[in-house]
Amino acid sequence: MCGRYLTPDQAAFERHWGLPSPPNYFQSYNVAPSQSAAVIRADADGGLDAELMNWGFQPSWAKRGWINARSETAFASKAFASATRDRRCIIPAVGWYEWQGAKPPKQPYLFHTDGFMPLGFAGIWTSREAEQGLLRSYAILTREAYTEIENIHHRMPVILNQSGYACWTSVDTTVADARALINEPFDGITTYPVSAYVNKPANNDARCIQSIS
Repeated sequence: MCGRYLTPDQAAFERHWGLPSPPNYFQSYNVAPSQSAAVIRADADGGLDAELMNWGFQPSWAKRGWINARSETAFASKAFASATRDRRCIIPAVGWYEWQGAKPPKQPYLFHTDGFMPLGFAGIWTSREAEQGLLRSYAILTREAYTEIENIHHRMPVILNQSGYACWTSVDTTVADARALINEPFDGITTYPVSAYVNKPANNDARCIQSIS
């Protein structure tokens, strides 16, 4: 699964996606479930638009939200099938955290690209009415981990290649083509251990990504 991740700074966000960042956007070193973060989705004109959504995919009928959706089953799932068909999105990131170990205290690891370049996680989104109005929320699709990192954790986010961004978000993309995109390999992920400082969602600064090697 993916339970925490980090996002690019505003300049890197706008440079990589060629879009203005959403209002109130800020770089996060420790995005946690139920928090708001940037999501990129298709707009009414077929282009891309960025906005903030809550992390925790929760349709109007659901009593709880899901932060992840297994890519192997999401396209046929009662909870996720309609979103995988009509409401696909990209989750801007520069890396994610996973914890190794069967029992506490587990060791957190940071996964990222060289130079902490932006990544696009494959996601889905939904909306529901809430007290504060229409609330949009999202989940990150996950897959089996690449061989080189499965010894730390057996699952990881689906990372889209940049060439597949437009296809993934387009409402004209078939389910078959969307599924093909999530199976494409992505090269260049590296990892190192970080401290338990990242365990607390309230901790959100550069100390989260400091190596303890």
